[in-house]
Amino acid sequence: MTSLGEWVQDTFGLGEGPVTLTPVSRGAQGRISLLEVGAVSYALKQPFGTLDEEDIRREAGYLDHFAAAGVVVPVHIRDATDHYVVEVPRGLGGGQARVTRWVQGRPVGNATSALSAPLGALLASLHVAAPPAESPMGPWYRTMPSAREWNDLLDLSVGAPWENALSKRLPDLVAHAQRIEAAGPPRGPLVIGHRDLHPDNVLVAADGTLRAIDWEDAGPTDTHRDIAKVLVQWHVEGANVDTRGIAVTVEAYEAAGGPGRVQTLDDFTMVLCADTNFLAAQIRSALDPALPAEHRAPTLAEIEQGLAVYVPTPAALDTVLAATLRATA
Repeated sequence: MTSLGEWVQDTFGLGEGPVTLTPVSRGAQGRISLLEVGAVSYALKQPFGTLDEEDIRREAGYLDHFAAAGVVVPVHIRDATDHYVVEVPRGLGGGQARVTRWVQGRPVGNATSALSAPLGALLASLHVAAPPAESPMGPWYRTMPSAREWNDLLDLSVGAPWENALSKRLPDLVAHAQRIEAAGPPRGPLVIGHRDLHPDNVLVAADGTLRAIDWEDAGPTDTHRDIAKVLVQWHVEGANVDTRGIAVTVEAYEAAGGPGRVQTLDDFTMVLCADTNFLAAQIRSALDPALPAEHRAPTLAEIEQGLAVYVPTPAALDTVLAATLRATA
């Protein structure tokens, strides 16, 4: 009987050779496995939801652009009918699948501060190589749940495992919502960016450089807001700020020709919107009694991490801005 790995090998025309399929991780959007065909490695991605072929084709085009510019990225593989997304036979688990080249490297883990300089160089390389965006940034990156919506979510969370943590963070979330409502438009110009370059989406190559993976959120971004987002995701945990790491990242980014500059608190709009929209979405999912059991524990973990780590305090943003301005003075 044909295995899933063998079926993918044949469907995507991955050549001859023995096949090994090894589960690697479970992300918020799906499962990822290492598919080895002979001496060549690929990433097999199986989403929890339904992928749109045109969305993946757009992502593949972005990655082809970065690859042509010399940036190491997980280039997509098409099947014999020129499709990037294929339906998996029910006998092999059903759902959908897509395949990219495997990017070699080890996880970042807790070494975010030690990798501050390579991070700046990576982000600069992405911004320098980025093609111009042909559409504006979507609402996920420009708006966030209002103060009233957060209060409503807290009311709905009575008795839930995250109720106390959400109650403690409510003043911060309300303050962030008010800040976003008053924020101006991005300074631009807009380019195509990764938009979710947190440590779990980056690998450390053998030579110590960093490589970006998991490009599902790629799209229009503002370089100024993008670097602010990356600084928070790598150097801030709630109220704790690694100011030295921020300085090193900013200096390396500028030395490598990165065009973004964090100048005002408005530049944190992107990270606040993306992280709080994700947090709210996870809370709504956890409140849904129809959420499949296999997704409940990961969803609760995302809520816990979001409230404790991912969403910065207002004071932390002030500290990040001050540290960035000192580094660019």
